[in-house]
Amino acid sequence: MEVINKDYPIHVLITAPTHFLEPIREQIQKDYKVTYAYKVSYENIMEMIGTIDAWIVDPGANYKIDKAMLSNAKKLRILVSPSTGSDHLDLDFCQKQSIVFDCLKGKEGIIEQIHASAEFSFALMLAMVRKLVPAANSAKLGFWREKEDSLRGIEIHGKTIGIIGFGRIGRKMARYSLAFGANVMVYDPYVKVDNKAITQSSTLDEVLIASDIICIHVHLDQTTEKLIGDREFNLMKPSSYFLNTSRGRIIDEDALMRALDKRKIVAAIDVISDEQSGNIVNHKLVDYAKHNDNLLLTPHIAGATVDSQSKATQFAIDRINTFFTSLSPGMP
Repeated sequence: MEVINKDYPIHVLITAPTHFLEPIREQIQKDYKVTYAYKVSYENIMEMIGTIDAWIVDPGANYKIDKAMLSNAKKLRILVSPSTGSDHLDLDFCQKQSIVFDCLKGKEGIIEQIHASAEFSFALMLAMVRKLVPAANSAKLGFWREKEDSLRGIEIHGKTIGIIGFGRIGRKMARYSLAFGANVMVYDPYVKVDNKAITQSSTLDEVLIASDIICIHVHLDQTTEKLIGDREFNLMKPSSYFLNTSRGRIIDEDALMRALDKRKIVAAIDVISDEQSGNIVNHKLVDYAKHNDNLLLTPHIAGATVDSQSKATQFAIDRINTFFTSLSPGMP
C-alpha cells in the first residue's frame, strides 16, 4: 500500500491495478491524495475506507464491496469501476447511501476502442477447438506425435458459430469468425443485425440447435441470470463447443456440470460464479477442470491487457475529475 500527497483535501483510493500505468498515475497524483491498494485485503480496506472520498475499484478483487464495507465509507461520494460489469459490488446499497456509481457499461465511445475481451474470447475459442493447452502440456512432458489422436481438433472454417448477444464483443466475434470462413448466427432480441453475411435468429433455441460453437456475450441482469440451463444444453448438438466470457451467473453451473459429465459438450470459460468468495480453489468448476479434458478454464483475464486497462483507468480518472469539478468549479 502506498499513499501519495497526504495533505491534499480529496482522498482517492485506487484498488484497481495501475502499477504498470505510470503516466496515468502521474495524472491523478497532481490533484488528489491517492492511496494505492491493489491486492490489499478486505480487512485492510475496511480500516481505511472511512477517509475515502472517491474509489477506483478493482473488478477482479477477491472480495465483494458489500453493505458492511460501504457502511464504513462515511465520506465516499463516488465509486468508479473500470469494467462493464458491476456484480462485484452492492449497487442497491450505493444508491441508498447516495454514492454515485459509474462504469464502462453504455459508454460506447470508450468501450468500442477496447478490444481485449473480444480478442481474448476468440483466442479462447481457438484454444478450445484446437486443444492448444493440452497440446502444449503434452509437449512439455516430452510427447510429440504419440498423443495426436487425443489432440485432434476441428477447423473454424465452415462451422456454424452461434453468438448470443450482439453488443460490442458479440459484433467483434462475428467479424473475426467471418474472417475465418465460419457461418455466423446471432440471437439478440434488442439489436437488429445489419449484415447480410450474418443470420439473425428470432429465438435462442434456433441458434442452440444449429450451431457447432456457441458463444455467450451478454450482460448479467435479471433477464440473463441462468440463461443457459439443462434445457438449453440439451438442445445443443452432441459434442458441440461452448464458450462463456461474460459472467458466471449467466450459466446454470450445475447444468453445465451435467452437460460436461455426459460428454455432451466441450466448454471454455473465463468466468465463474462467486468470484469474490476468496475460495476459488474449491469451486466445483475449478475442481472439474483439474481432472477432465473437456473444460478449459481461465481466471477472468479477458480484459487484462496493458492497452485495455489503460483506457479503462483513464475513463475512471476522467469521471472522478468531472464529478469533483461539478461540485467545485476550478478543481481538476
